[in-house]
Amino acid sequence: MKTLRSTLLTLLAVGSVVGANSASALPSGWYDTLPAWTSTASACSVDESSVGKYEFIGSQFRFLGNNISNQTGVVAVPLTRATSDAILGPVFQPITVRCNVTPMYDYVPAQKGDLFEIPASWKSVSWNSLVVGYKDPDGISTNASVTASLRKLSRATMTESTIASFNSNSSASVVAVEDVKKFTHTFDFLNNDYYIEINLVRKNTNVVTPVAYSVRLTTGDVAPIIK
Repeated sequence: MKTLRSTLLTLLAVGSVVGANSASALPSGWYDTLPAWTSTASACSVDESSVGKYEFIGSQFRFLGNNISNQTGVVAVPLTRATSDAILGPVFQPITVRCNVTPMYDYVPAQKGDLFEIPASWKSVSWNSLVVGYKDPDGISTNASVTASLRKLSRATMTESTIASFNSNSSASVVAVEDVKKFTHTFDFLNNDYYIEINLVRKNTNVVTPVAYSVRLTTGDVAPIIK
């Protein structure tokens, strides 16, 4: 069954290829295909706990001035992955925005069968990648971080679950970059709502503010090497 989107993708070949950039944290040869949902971080809704501690500058969501994350408690932190030994580590309150994901649908043309015709229909679009634009000033160190989670809300039960989570501390980059978290999910906008939550943590003023500037949902992959 061929959708309008797949027809367009055939005409557009491999879609929009991300240009080479020495600052990009995306895999080499990464490309997105259409359609995609995008949002600047400054277009999202701020959690009330962040009031007075954040600022929007253009597309950027960031800490205001010398504001930092308050310590809110402690949590057990494993010493190594191979053992159950752990120590108590501090928990810090992030500043938070949430970005509503606009529903998108694919048009499925009517299909002629041997005995009858399958009528045209619409289905929720498919995506497999959460792409985050951010700047983490201390890379893999933990004094600053940018995290983002794709969340699903069931409208019938008001229950929520996490589909994909991104953490900037998994990358050593300290400049503005885009990075990706791949996932598998069947979107269903008829029964669910979706949003992306972005959290910034800044533990002290020895590190400059982390920044989130964009998020997007897309179908992406690494282009095959043609020999």
